[in-house]
This record gives sequence, C-alpha cells and structure tokens, in this order.
Amino acid sequence: MTFLTMRLSNTWRLLLDRALRTEGMSLAMMRPLAYLMMLPAGISQRTLADAMNTDSSALVRVLDLLEDEGLVERRPDQDDRRAKCLVLTPRGRRKCAALHHICAAMESRVLDGLPHGGTQAMMDMLAQVLHRAEDVMKEDGATPCSDGAA
Repeated sequence: MTFLTMRLSNTWRLLLDRALRTEGMSLAMMRPLAYLMMLPAGISQRTLADAMNTDSSALVRVLDLLEDEGLVERRPDQDDRRAKCLVLTPRGRRKCAALHHICAAMESRVLDGLPHGGTQAMMDMLAQVLHRAEDVMKEDGATPCSDGAA
C-alpha cells in the first residue's frame, strides 16, 4: 500500500503541475490558493501553514510570489500588529476558479473508465485513511513538519 500510495501521489502531482503550467502556475503556488479558498478569509500565515501541514518559513516565500502576482493580500491583524491576515484578491479568486476547472478536468481524465459509482467510495476510503494517519501522528506526538520537511 505504501509504494502504491507514493506512486499515485507523485504521478498525480506531476499531472497536476503540468496542467497548471498552462495557466502560468505551479503546484507550489496552487496549494496555498486552494487552501485560502476553503478557509475563512483573513486567516494568519501560521494558520495557513498549519492547515497545509507545511513550514511557515517555506510558505512565506510562496506567499511573497502570490502577493507579487496580485493574487493574495497581507493585511494587518486587528488584534496583533505583528501578525498578517491573508485575503484572496479578486484576481486570486478568478485564478482559483481556473484552478478548480483544471483540477476537475484532470480528475475526469484520470478517473475515466473506472467503475461508475466507485469514485465516491474510493474518496470516502481515502478520507478515512487520511484521518487515521493524522490520528496516528497525534498519538505519536508529532506536529506538522516536526520532521523538518516542508
């Protein structure tokens, strides 16, 4: 299972990264945008890093690029002058809509030909495996990126 999961993850990332290149994007840039679409507006960089299970310092460089592209704004936190809140710009929301279409098209291509109705069952099982793996991390006292990986 480990080898198959790692191969699928790597192949999926490669396919998605190639598809994103047509929009001048990369997977590294897409991930924070996707999370910002799902999370409440105005979250902190730390909260985003935790949600993405990545190192905050690595995320800062990507956020700099997204800000330079006019996709994300950093706004002062009303409660903590040292912290910044992240907000998608209108341009960022349009880019996220394009990303959604790219992902949907790629998923459709990859899943084409699989048994009808099996996709939802597969997604449910993958969600259960992910939640269990996250529980095991917590049981082991691990925190996001505690191994130093970004």
